[in-house]
Amino acid sequence: MKLLIVSNLYPPHYHGGYEVRCAQVAEALHRSGNDVRVLTSTYGLPLNPLGNIQPQTEEMKGVRVHRWLNQYAWEQLPVRRPWTLFHAKRELRDARTFLDLLACFRPDIVNWWSMYGLSKTLLPIPHSWGIPDVHWIEHWWMIEGYGPSGEKASAFWTTLWDGDWGPSACRPLVRLAGRGWEKRVQREGLPTRRFPNHPRHVCFVSEYMRTLHREAGFDFPSSEVIYGGVPTDQFYAPVRPSRSHSEPLRVLYVGQISQDRGLHTVVEACGLLDPALRSKLTLSVAGDGPSEYVEYVKGRVRALGFAGCVSFLGKVPHNQMLEVYIQHDILVFPSMRDEGLPLTMLEAMLAGCAVLTTGSGGAGEIAALAALPLFPKNDPVTLCRILSHLATNRAEIHGIARRGQQVALREFSFDRMMERWIATLQRIHQEAAMPKAGQIDGCFSSAVGPTNDAR
Repeated sequence: MKLLIVSNLYPPHYHGGYEVRCAQVAEALHRSGNDVRVLTSTYGLPLNPLGNIQPQTEEMKGVRVHRWLNQYAWEQLPVRRPWTLFHAKRELRDARTFLDLLACFRPDIVNWWSMYGLSKTLLPIPHSWGIPDVHWIEHWWMIEGYGPSGEKASAFWTTLWDGDWGPSACRPLVRLAGRGWEKRVQREGLPTRRFPNHPRHVCFVSEYMRTLHREAGFDFPSSEVIYGGVPTDQFYAPVRPSRSHSEPLRVLYVGQISQDRGLHTVVEACGLLDPALRSKLTLSVAGDGPSEYVEYVKGRVRALGFAGCVSFLGKVPHNQMLEVYIQHDILVFPSMRDEGLPLTMLEAMLAGCAVLTTGSGGAGEIAALAALPLFPKNDPVTLCRILSHLATNRAEIHGIARRGQQVALREFSFDRMMERWIATLQRIHQEAAMPKAGQIDGCFSSAVGPTNDAR
């Protein structure tokens, strides 16, 4: 199969587990004999002497990665001048880039990953070309930035074409120019006002994430849940024997350092520990995030008087994380947001760490299967009680770790995930190859062909 994967970020430039898993899947699909390309943003690329980012294509473990798309603000920005015109031109350039790649590569399937921060004008295009597209969903980007009918994506463009963003005195002229521009864009085969999303299939990484989308009004005719897996050969390590009470209890936080991820809860919980117990505990923090929040957390560590027991490791390369996990006894996952299926938790479980979690979002499904200790979101008092108990009952840490690792091996292996995912892709490919009404000579009669040369 020829597969085009679209993702907002792609290693080595990434934020979290969504992008890491995307790369793991792309490489596994290539190893299984598929022709795989990745289209992603220029995020992380250096500026050229003129202060611009130069798009590039590179080969990564057999996968051709096109770092061509613009990366937009994570949050929804208001329509305003002159940003409106500049932003529209960038999004249209991205859509044309996507059209060019479709024309050049001719994929059998387009596989969307995270579109957070990418132009949503791309999403309706595969359907108009008769190319089946599938989503792998680990995040709520579709709810937040697209909407069940694409209404959130269309709001900006309706305002643009109708001239509602220009100076009041000039709006009739702006409206006239906008509608002429819109017709030219339509002739290129690009959507301009309506952005319907008609994926052939949607794969959710947890049942929680599927329920979240259903409750938000998304009604996909074909969907399934495939638990995200962890490569056993990269992260398995035997569960370590319980440390003696004379040794420090080594606690770990891994992930983005942001308020919704809850690192402050861990810090406050450690601050509430009895001083005798606190002196026998260390906390390591692996990750990075907004400087303002990071400095706030470091300030709380100093204020609570245990700066000597806390290590900020920064963002550790993913291929070095096994060494971090095996040096620690407990991973605390204090997230307060709607998690898909946290990769960090599964990696730590496979590596032999005991895991404590809020069970937020899909993390609750992992916790239920492995009977992991839970504490409420933003509740340092309860977390403190759990840490105090485990610090004086080290054998329980070993039991939690062993139970978690067994579940990780049985339910969350990467091989198990890929077996199901490849079977899904093959089924979709076979169904797409069957003749359908309205199809003429292999091309859908409604499809609009490319207008630009492929890169």
